[in-house]
Amino acid sequence: MKQRVEQYFKELHQAIDKEIEAFTVEWRQYEALAQIQLKEDLYVFIIFSWSDEEDCTIEYMIGDENAVIQTRHLDKIDLAVSIIKTAHQMAKEKLACLQRS
Repeated sequence: MKQRVEQYFKELHQAIDKEIEAFTVEWRQYEALAQIQLKEDLYVFIIFSWSDEEDCTIEYMIGDENAVIQTRHLDKIDLAVSIIKTAHQMAKEKLACLQRS
């Protein structure tokens, strides 16, 4: 599963690279946390967790490390939502465990 998730994040990064400042992924045993920086202190976070090939979840957050959105970042909210929609569509297409959701 980890290899498929790595490929998913690589393809997502390529798809949105021109619109973002940075893209990093932190790996844990059964979880990956992607941090997509849109501006200083504004991120889209994607948390992908799995227990096996059939069981996985994906969650999204927008904001700083506390999921707080500053008023100075409101101009990037539409972009953040667009990235989440793109990320979710790609995940459902590429990862069988999400095709049921």
